[in-house]
Amino acid sequence: MRTTLKQIGIILLVSGVVALAVNSIHPRKIPWVQSWSDHVEARSRQAGIKVIPLSVALQKFQSPEGAVTFIDARSPEEFAAGHIPGALPAPFQTLEEQFPTLGNLIDSGQELVVYCKNRECDDSLMLAIELQAMGAENLTLFVDGFEVWQKYGGAVVP
Repeated sequence: MRTTLKQIGIILLVSGVVALAVNSIHPRKIPWVQSWSDHVEARSRQAGIKVIPLSVALQKFQSPEGAVTFIDARSPEEFAAGHIPGALPAPFQTLEEQFPTLGNLIDSGQELVVYCKNRECDDSLMLAIELQAMGAENLTLFVDGFEVWQKYGGAVVP
């Protein structure tokens, strides 16, 4: 038993050293430390989804009723705890249930602003990519999310 554990330890150690060596010379190496604060924004731009900051989201919120719909990609519990007034709950995990409603919004040509919790939350990005695949053309991502909205005085429904 002791010999087996020793062999397992040696195999794991050698595997780790080989993985580190390969990663250090590979052209697309995995970084040791990465800032995730810009990850969602960068992926959104790659997908062709317009990203807006808080100031623009607040302007869009002031648009005439029916011109812009905010879509909340957070969990039902987070939505129930507070959300942007008039926002449509559409957690990415239950997207299939929302297809009829989202399809009608897309067909209407209405501007859709998708948001999540914060800059690191990628549920809004995944939802926006799905909406884009469904045909949404008037689509933006409020990348700062609900935490920034609430912190800087955006209207909130408790």
